[in-house]
Amino acid sequence: MQTIVFEGQDRIVLQEKPVPALSDGDVLIKVDLCGICASDIAAINGEVTDYSPPVVLGHEIAGVIVESRHPEVQVDQKVTVNPLFSCGACDYCRVDLDKYCSQIEGIGHDLDGGYADFLKFPKYGVDTGKLITVPDSVSPENLMFLEPLGCCINAMRETILSESVAILGAGQIGLMFAQLATLHGLEVFLLEPDVHRRDFANSLGLDRVFDITDNEIKELIGITSGGVDTVISATTNNQKAIDLTFQIVRHGGCINFFGLSAHDQNLTINLEKLHFFGHKLMASWAFSRWSLSQAQQMIVNQEIQLEPMLTTRFPISSGIEAISHVRHGRGLKTALVGGFAAEN
Repeated sequence: MQTIVFEGQDRIVLQEKPVPALSDGDVLIKVDLCGICASDIAAINGEVTDYSPPVVLGHEIAGVIVESRHPEVQVDQKVTVNPLFSCGACDYCRVDLDKYCSQIEGIGHDLDGGYADFLKFPKYGVDTGKLITVPDSVSPENLMFLEPLGCCINAMRETILSESVAILGAGQIGLMFAQLATLHGLEVFLLEPDVHRRDFANSLGLDRVFDITDNEIKELIGITSGGVDTVISATTNNQKAIDLTFQIVRHGGCINFFGLSAHDQNLTINLEKLHFFGHKLMASWAFSRWSLSQAQQMIVNQEIQLEPMLTTRFPISSGIEAISHVRHGRGLKTALVGGFAAEN
């Protein structure tokens, strides 16, 4: 089968590998679609350091069971995965904070992932509830968004929310946050410099979409009488984005730096200003078992628009080109199509 292997900074290769052989309790997933995540791009760029190359990338998976050696898993089940394996017994795991477990391993980070025609999902993952099944009515184009949607739902639970929220970035994550905030009954403002992404946000029914020009930022601050209650940064947290979050949040407001940051990006603040402005600063990442369950329910019930965000598909054989496509900021959401699926 064909795979895309991350070997280190700026080193990704198309590599032929045998279809994984199963041991007792394992299952084999035919990958229909696997989304290209911003974290994968950041790893390739050398901006984040939580990957263990060489590894087949990919954790936003939509697929079907084609072989099972586990008594509780049936062939032809439509599935995605919770890609985070943990010990299941430590203080963090017991309270659904697996992401802080000292023994975490991630599919597509440390274990071979979904940039491949097939993915072996190990017995341990099945036994600990990390294989997520959905009805046949759920399309792969919706299912591949379950993991990132779970991340957004988790962040919404962690964030201090009041009446108004500004989302920085109208990529797939920003658009999911904007839709979730709207469903929560919040006054939502979406900030995006790219005109095509602003137009796309409008097509999803999001009508308070702003450029980040000085005039539009002044307009936003005026509409909100000094700034929004909460800012969620759903873009790369470079200095420009960081400065913008502080510019548009009101005194006493909350800022969630959800988006990725380069490992050498620092946050420098004046402590006296922080004291008197009363900003609540936080960051959210990953998901919880609870939030993935919520995402599963929302997708099954078609409560959120996801499929329209999938704008580009590439076969695994063109995976290097696909990654270049995303690195250059093209499209909205790009996915790799498993070779077996592409042939049938």
